[in-house]
Amino acid sequence: MTFKRLFLVAGVTAMMAACGDYSNEDLLYMSAVPSSSQLAVVLPAAMVTVTQAELAQDTHNGISSVNTMLDEVLGLVDAIRSYEPTGRTSNSRTWGPFADSNNRGWQWRLVVTRTDATTFTYELDAENTTATTPTWVPFLDGSFDLAGGVKRGNGSVTADFGALAAANFPLDSNTSQLATLTIKYQNYQTAGSPVSVTLTIMRAAPDPVTGVTSAKFTYEILADGSGEIAFTLVGNVIPGPAIETLDLNAQWLSTGAGKATLMVAAGDGAGMTQTECWDATFEATYNDKPWSVTEDAGDPSLCPLLPTFQQ
Repeated sequence: MTFKRLFLVAGVTAMMAACGDYSNEDLLYMSAVPSSSQLAVVLPAAMVTVTQAELAQDTHNGISSVNTMLDEVLGLVDAIRSYEPTGRTSNSRTWGPFADSNNRGWQWRLVVTRTDATTFTYELDAENTTATTPTWVPFLDGSFDLAGGVKRGNGSVTADFGALAAANFPLDSNTSQLATLTIKYQNYQTAGSPVSVTLTIMRAAPDPVTGVTSAKFTYEILADGSGEIAFTLVGNVIPGPAIETLDLNAQWLSTGAGKATLMVAAGDGAGMTQTECWDATFEATYNDKPWSVTEDAGDPSLCPLLPTFQQ
């Protein structure tokens, strides 16, 4: 069970009655909070399985992890924001509180505040109504600057899983060891401009499978569908006493053809770098893997010509 499923349907029955007309101002407040689909990474789906290039598969897996996390964190906001606000002031809109139908006694509310002509802040809070002294616990907070118009803007979002854990919210095994998730994005809605997003995950404890303690993903999607994503993973990911830092940078065309490099930036094997390219079917066309030369194949001239990215 993922974190999203724990409370995505929170108060849906209560919200149904609120579904109705939106004013232009309501829509402005709603646009201040990003949706998971607006920040998602889009890489053409793999056409092959058995022969898919190793780093192409790593890229697909990393992108899937990013999109799942975005969906889990912003999923509740997406659901709540699809309904009319329950409260309005001259500089704010409130959704809720709504009961969490999956966690008895818990409820949620979303408050979006306009701080000046172009800047909005927002907060998603949880409360245990059965506590001796019920207190709102901030889970998600963020800001958005729509300078240049509602379809253009920069923002940031932070999800505090540690705060929910400290308040004894029933997190599942996938999220109970997370500390914080931070998302920063630029011009994510601007037609013709790249989507640029940085997502950072800090764990309260190492991942029991991978040993990762923190992860950072930075990605950029151009208007033509080509893109780039850079992963930085920190943790005891290679057997041995050292803590490693792994950097994976992948770029692709709208067809799916791409190139990636994997480097051990610190720890055991520091300096080792693998370079791999693949075609539109995600089958490897070139591979240079210094620690496993038997896997070397192809020629670098077979790598696709990629655009210049800002990252």
